[in-house]
Amino acid sequence: MRAYRAALFAGGLLLTQTLSGPVLQAQKLIEVPKVQQFRLHSKAVGDSFEIRVMMPPIIPGETTRFPVLYMTDVHNGFTIDPDMMRLMMLGDIPRFIAVGIGYSSASNILEGLLLRARDLTHVEFKAEVGASFPFANMVKPSVGTGGAAKFLAFITDELMPVIEGRYPTDTKDKGYWGDSLGGLFGTWVLFTKPETFNRYILGSSSFWWANEDVIKVAEKYLATHNDLPATVFMGVGGLEESPNFKMVTNQAVVERMLRAKKLPSLSLTTYIFAGETHTTVAPMNLIRGLVAVYGAPTPETSLMAKYAAMMKAN
Repeated sequence: MRAYRAALFAGGLLLTQTLSGPVLQAQKLIEVPKVQQFRLHSKAVGDSFEIRVMMPPIIPGETTRFPVLYMTDVHNGFTIDPDMMRLMMLGDIPRFIAVGIGYSSASNILEGLLLRARDLTHVEFKAEVGASFPFANMVKPSVGTGGAAKFLAFITDELMPVIEGRYPTDTKDKGYWGDSLGGLFGTWVLFTKPETFNRYILGSSSFWWANEDVIKVAEKYLATHNDLPATVFMGVGGLEESPNFKMVTNQAVVERMLRAKKLPSLSLTTYIFAGETHTTVAPMNLIRGLVAVYGAPTPETSLMAKYAAMMKAN
């Protein structure tokens, strides 16, 4: 009589049932690490930041070193659920480590608006940040603007060494994502210190800041450089255009400047999300941006391919 076999996963063991009784075989299963969170004080900025680190799904015992995506605009969590990002890693994009930078002194997004204006703007500019949200106990007095250089120093000199010392990172593959003022900051970095990251996801960039000064920064870079080695995604909502905030127009301006220069090492993707506003488009910018700057993993490098190879070897 043939033996009847039924395999069940149970707590990291493969249980094989036969006519002669159960046999337990060691089985390594893919692990999904919990998001880690810690506070990091910055001497460069003079403030403390709440750091969230999301590891990708891990095959026990593997020695893979992963790209890192540094993300601004992370206050109480990532813009899209960590599980959504991990699910995308099962087929849509390669695995990466997400590092979210939030504010430990801000109890909500509205309190964080002024701190974002401090850190994510490259020049001082008087703007009524948060004035359109007249909620009690939510907006603190202004802490100034134009601190992008200090914030960049925090990322490169203080945060990156910590991440690279604690996690299995590929130090040659660093990405950035930011939305709104975060997109402005990323654009400024792209045209002043482009080597900081090799992948840029720039959502709804606030090109309007300081009378569109960052466009002048871009013009200066392109006038003196013949290449820009980076993979870049720029996205904006179709409803973000207004007389005072020409988000769609300004993205088109920057896109035309980049394409006209014919930079050999630049990979540029742009997108306008029809019918979306400044707030509804943010997760779309991230999701579409991840696909654009990372691309799909090859059949040999995907998570499931590596897992299958490990199982075959064992």
